[in-house]
Amino acid sequence: MGIMKAPRFAAAALIGLIGFGDQAQAEKLTIGTGSAGGVYIALGKAICDAAKREIRRLDCKAVQSRGSLDNLIGMKNGTFDIGIVQSDIQYQAVKGTGTFEKIGALPMMKAMFSAHAEALAILARRDSGIRTLDDLPGKVVDIGKVTSGTNATMRFLFGAKGWSAQTFKSLQTLDVKEMDNALCRRQVDATAYLAGHPNAVIRKLIAMCDADFVQVTGPDVDRLIAANPYSIRAVIPREDYDRISYDVNTIGLLATVMTSDRADPALIYAVTKAVFEQLSYVRSAHASFRRLHPLEMARRGITAPYHPGAERYLKEVGRL
Repeated sequence: MGIMKAPRFAAAALIGLIGFGDQAQAEKLTIGTGSAGGVYIALGKAICDAAKREIRRLDCKAVQSRGSLDNLIGMKNGTFDIGIVQSDIQYQAVKGTGTFEKIGALPMMKAMFSAHAEALAILARRDSGIRTLDDLPGKVVDIGKVTSGTNATMRFLFGAKGWSAQTFKSLQTLDVKEMDNALCRRQVDATAYLAGHPNAVIRKLIAMCDADFVQVTGPDVDRLIAANPYSIRAVIPREDYDRISYDVNTIGLLATVMTSDRADPALIYAVTKAVFEQLSYVRSAHASFRRLHPLEMARRGITAPYHPGAERYLKEVGRL
């Protein structure tokens, strides 16, 4: 792995950046992402492509994984050099809370920058009478697969509202592939999905089930965001979906790009520089990336200490 050979890769990265890549020995960089066809793997591939434009003879691969936790474990074990991690999972890993309360914090994990927002979409059929969060009690609500970010975010939201499982007629924990069938066949009254937007799954629910968004707003939501630095206010723009005539206000998290303290500072500097200086290209790689803003990427949703290489570049360009 490139990060395990710091002295040689430092020279390779810097030589590549100044245009003498033929003198550098090819190095490997592996990025842990997410499932096939997902936004995380699109982000990993965009990072690799941007890095290869700046660093000659770099063998960079975006590898499928089971998501944030898998990527953190992979970085800890040296399987991945870089990993994409949801902002709440980043916070928990650094603080030793939530998922990491029993296994302990991972202080070796370092931040590079954040990427696209993952906005919580709660959808209900238009004839259900569900328009706001306060219409959900007493209903059958799908909150996503138990191990998913959707499930964790919905339970987080319900906690802020003071709701328990008994507040609802039933809570379902469906896989993404089961959502449209359950909503269309009235097996659930509402379903939720945390994702980058626009999103094919959401588009399908709107078209097939005559579904509409539930606004996620109110004083409890305001307090939740204020108390948790990894949460953000999010907007799903009306233009992202047909048949939606208004912007959807909701909550969200951020996809963040992380590495470990073993990573060579020259490598992380070079990759960070490549992404920010090739940002127009990265934005074009997926619809979810089109609103990426360099200042927000440098500051928003970051709760882990910055890796020295990323910090150096972001300070040089005045973003930290």
